[in-house]
Amino acid sequence: MPLPERYKTRIGEILPQVIKDVEFNDAGLMNDIVFVNGEFVFRFPKHEHALKHLRNEAKLLEFLQGKITLQIPEPFFVSDDAMAYRLISGETLRRDRLLKLGESEQQKIADQMAQFFKELHGVDAAGADFEIPPADALVEYEGWVGAYARIKEKVFPLLMPHVRDFMQEHFEDFLADENNFTFETKMVDTDIPPYHIMFDGERKVINGIIDLGCAGLGDPASDFSVIVYNYGEGFYRRFFRLYPEAEQYLKRARFYAGAQEVRWILTGIERNDNWWLTVHTSGAKAFGY
Repeated sequence: MPLPERYKTRIGEILPQVIKDVEFNDAGLMNDIVFVNGEFVFRFPKHEHALKHLRNEAKLLEFLQGKITLQIPEPFFVSDDAMAYRLISGETLRRDRLLKLGESEQQKIADQMAQFFKELHGVDAAGADFEIPPADALVEYEGWVGAYARIKEKVFPLLMPHVRDFMQEHFEDFLADENNFTFETKMVDTDIPPYHIMFDGERKVINGIIDLGCAGLGDPASDFSVIVYNYGEGFYRRFFRLYPEAEQYLKRARFYAGAQEVRWILTGIERNDNWWLTVHTSGAKAFGY
């Protein structure tokens, strides 16, 4: 798809230098992305909700600079309609690529991720000079009860009986105890799928983490659920070497991860948009019970 003229004009205003190469990506949920000269990233929010996230993310990124070892975006331009920062190079850390690596290489990557989460969850939010927003993730008991009621009504009729039985047990066993949703609020990302982890295939290390648009104050288990869903519990358990406290979040992370696909199906049904039905397929499915 060609670069919209309005984006080309805006980029020229923000970065008045010769544009030799552009790559346009409009597949994101929140933003259109333009890569310029293989060096810069420009993000343009798609709607008002995305604009609010962009503003919050810019403040959080500034606040987190120097507190996180792994590289995160460092915006040099932020406005109501755009954000720009230098590219963090790398490729998507797909699970199949991770599993092809040797034991020590997998552990090294797990250590990097564990250190990232340990530092993020350890950030003192009281030190911010702005009000850090709640993270964009469903973690409250009442919200999950409501979501499950809608899933039973709208999604269950579409499932095979054995899948429906599994989902019923998955939800009802966990929702039976409201104490399962008791947690200490910390700084979290909540949205760290493989395409937000920039992997250096030659050096076999993570170069950085991108897109903290859903970050804020929330449940650390919501971070770990994304790891469990995309890479399985085996990889997540590697985190415990550097971040032993992460083990206490496993039960809730497992619940969030197991519910993810039916939640996306529900979103697709309620928004009448088939794209949401497949947005996060191909999870690891390696959950322990």
